[in-house]
Amino acid sequence: MTRLWSDTDADTETVMLRMLREASGAKRFAMANALTSSVIELSRRALRREHPEASETEILLKWVGLHYGSELERELRGDLDRRRSR
Repeated sequence: MTRLWSDTDADTETVMLRMLREASGAKRFAMANALTSSVIELSRRALRREHPEASETEILLKWVGLHYGSELERELRGDLDRRRSR
């Protein structure tokens, strides 16, 4: 069997895969959701380290641009500017 994780010993990997296969759909969904949330937070932390002067709004806009494209980032930025000017 091909190993999935190079930093995990084979016995541990076997147990982890068995537990994942035996988990209910709801449990697998919860695990995927938790992993997604962790990755999003880690990427935002990296942006905060890279741009320590940026506001939280600016960090979120940069995050959107990085993951969804600069066009959406520009549209959101414009929408926020319009809301602020009201």
